[in-house]
Amino acid sequence: MLGGPADPSFINPADSHDSLEPSCEDNQHFDETPKTKSPKLKIRLSAALKLKLSESIRSTKNSNGLSVEDGNKLEAALKKLERRKKKREKLKALSEKIKDERPEFDHEKAKMEIVEGRRKREEAKPLTAKEIRKILRNDKSSGGEQNNWVRRSRRQPNMDLLNSKQVRILVDKLKYNDTSMRVLKMKKYINDPNTPCAVMDAILNAMEENSNCEALYIQNFNEGMRDDQVLHLLRILQQPSCKIWCMNIGENYNVSDGTWEKFTKGLIHTKITHMYASEHTITSDMKEEIRFTIRDNRKKHDMHINPNNLDVIIQCTHCWWNPINAKVLTPFLKKKGYEHVLKDKEAQGLQGSKSMAPTS
Repeated sequence: MLGGPADPSFINPADSHDSLEPSCEDNQHFDETPKTKSPKLKIRLSAALKLKLSESIRSTKNSNGLSVEDGNKLEAALKKLERRKKKREKLKALSEKIKDERPEFDHEKAKMEIVEGRRKREEAKPLTAKEIRKILRNDKSSGGEQNNWVRRSRRQPNMDLLNSKQVRILVDKLKYNDTSMRVLKMKKYINDPNTPCAVMDAILNAMEENSNCEALYIQNFNEGMRDDQVLHLLRILQQPSCKIWCMNIGENYNVSDGTWEKFTKGLIHTKITHMYASEHTITSDMKEEIRFTIRDNRKKHDMHINPNNLDVIIQCTHCWWNPINAKVLTPFLKKKGYEHVLKDKEAQGLQGSKSMAPTS
């Protein structure tokens, strides 16, 4: 049309020829220079840009005839990106919070507490006949004619339980690092939720001397596992000689929130990488912190992913995350014929299963 603006798509051939010549020279000059690889850029989209991109996808779908399926895939990908970003932000915030609140571990204090505990247990033991005779001799040698010594009762409550066959077997096996103690499921030896504190103390004392136990199932001892016992267990887990990396301490209801808080903070100084504690005995914040800590602990050792340790790993079930599900172990599980365990919901104690922690 006359007098109208020139069509921008129209290019004069003469102008085109003139404009191409310098371009060719530039290309020749460019070929002579060495090619450098451009760095890869990682672009993180803000929420506003993601919204804009989402709207553009919808408009493209409407205008260019993009199939509904492709459009849905793109929207799903965007939502996935948003979820991942929120998860990263949450984990980062939790990590910073834990690092700020994490106490420094005092090895000397922990050692002194263990020594003090042993001293108190020694003092609590009843006097032997030899010690009584020595006291009597000292009284006579001091010149006192009157014997003021009064016989005290040596009867101790729960002594029958402490001397029971099953408890003595368990204590001896722990002290002498019996191979069956690598995975200790307490219900196999003591299947009574009302087991008293005295019995649990005897077992924990023996556990101080053990160095081959890797998995401990000490769940559902409502009477015996109280504040003192949970803190005693924590001190054992913090010992350098302790190898326990998997633990189920669920269904213990007579433990205070303050003790659970100490236990949560103290796990950073242990080897625990897989665990379960009842959600109705700890707070949701404690659970998040425990899960973060045990994930971080997986950098400390490889007992939970070592193919040579499969005999122990397949018995470590009923945790928030079972070690058998690690992808690195899949080919070794197939080779040894353990692949069926991966699909067994009850054996693993996964969410929705009816099984409790197994006893054998």
